[in-house]
Amino acid sequence: MNYPKMLGMALVLFPAFLFPVSPIHADQGQLDCANMRRAILQLVGDWAREMLFASQEMGRDGWLDGNVARSAFKDVQIAVMHFDYAYEDVPKTRAACRDLAFRFGMEVGTYIEEFMATGTRPPKGIQGAMGR
Repeated sequence: MNYPKMLGMALVLFPAFLFPVSPIHADQGQLDCANMRRAILQLVGDWAREMLFASQEMGRDGWLDGNVARSAFKDVQIAVMHFDYAYEDVPKTRAACRDLAFRFGMEVGTYIEEFMATGTRPPKGIQGAMGR
């Protein structure tokens, strides 16, 4: 499988997951925020799982170190914790939650894509686009 190409395609399609589809109502912002949070965490979890599977499959070829993949996976887990912390502080409006989810997804997706392409953890890491 060509994991970097698959992840790149996923990054191109990623913004489509975050477009609003229903009209705004008084409580709709909180519902939209919860749905965006759930969607982005599912997507990032799928990407991270693919990263670990790739390390197991490609590890037999000797170019992708499983220990490095597990360290990169931990980087993603820490980024998820930072995202959850930022999610608690963001105003529960559609625009604010979409912006947070988009920045988080793009940053983590780029990190994983670079890892999958090079086999090494990106030197800049995951900077934390959640307002830091």
